[in-house]
Amino acid sequence: MKIRIIYMAGGNSRRFGANKLMEPLNGRFLYRHLLDRLIRICSRHVQWDLNVVTQYPEIKEDLQEEPVTVRFCSESRLGASWSVKAGMEELTDEEACAFFAADQPFFREESAEGFLMEMEKQKPRTGCVVYEDHPGNPVWFDRSCFEELRQLQGDQGGRKVLKKYQEEAAFYPVREARELEDIDYPADMP
Repeated sequence: MKIRIIYMAGGNSRRFGANKLMEPLNGRFLYRHLLDRLIRICSRHVQWDLNVVTQYPEIKEDLQEEPVTVRFCSESRLGASWSVKAGMEELTDEEACAFFAADQPFFREESAEGFLMEMEKQKPRTGCVVYEDHPGNPVWFDRSCFEELRQLQGDQGGRKVLKKYQEEAAFYPVREARELEDIDYPADMP
């Protein structure tokens, strides 16, 4: 199944006070932790295409030698919808797309691959990961949702579409609450 994986690395980091994605965490930039896992995963699944959406020239520069498509989107500063649309540019015969957040450095490789494989197997209209009753990123959309995703405005993200089709959603449980944690404030850094 041809899947586009869209790595959202274009947020404004307003609550953090600086570009959190370029903050060091255990010897690597924060955004590289989950991205490096996704690069390894995609090397094992040739039908999965990894795209990084960013508004940051330093991230684009950092990824020049990596097996990813970088979609530079200066409009990402205007809201999440711009990053969603940039990630979906040039979709052709992809049957689904999955959005991952670059500020979730604790999301495990096994969970990311397991989520994608389960969604590929079930082929739901929408889906996301959950810890107990708490949904989180990443999220999944099949081709039937693409046009609605392209119609998002301002700071709307895919959650709006996910909620609309919640009855048709598949949920993939993760083992630890920490996997769904994102870094929003400097105090969130370990």
